[in-house]
Amino acid sequence: MTSEVLTRQSVTPELALDGLDSVLGLHIGTTNTLFVSRLERQLEPLSVTPKQVAILWLVHANPGVKQTDLSRFFKIERPTVHQFVRQLMRNGYLVNEPSKLDRRAGGLWITESGQITLAEARRVIVAHEDELTACLTVREKSELFRILMKVYLSAPSKEV
Repeated sequence: MTSEVLTRQSVTPELALDGLDSVLGLHIGTTNTLFVSRLERQLEPLSVTPKQVAILWLVHANPGVKQTDLSRFFKIERPTVHQFVRQLMRNGYLVNEPSKLDRRAGGLWITESGQITLAEARRVIVAHEDELTACLTVREKSELFRILMKVYLSAPSKEV
């Protein structure tokens, strides 16, 4: 394992960073942008966004899941989840049907078209992540997951 110090200064040596390089949120945010913006372009032919794929993935694994459960998982407000779900329904990837136990509550189910799109999106995501994490060892990737999960689980939930 290497112990070299990596900084952004090498990317733009002409810019004084004045401590900005020590702001963790900057690195998380720009890394997220790198992952998401590249993935968005790769998913464009499937007419889905990364967040929509995650919703398809969860609905596939949890038939009948409620939007409130999705908003808790993503730690985002329910109206935001509803916007994603509405577009997935317009595309024919999801259906929202009333619960057989409580007609007032609806659950989400993935359609056959949604399953086909999800399968292709999973292939795109695996290739995309393999490419962007090729610089990491298996151990480093595992540690990155562990650290990110620790931060995620300790973060306060948004009101949903």
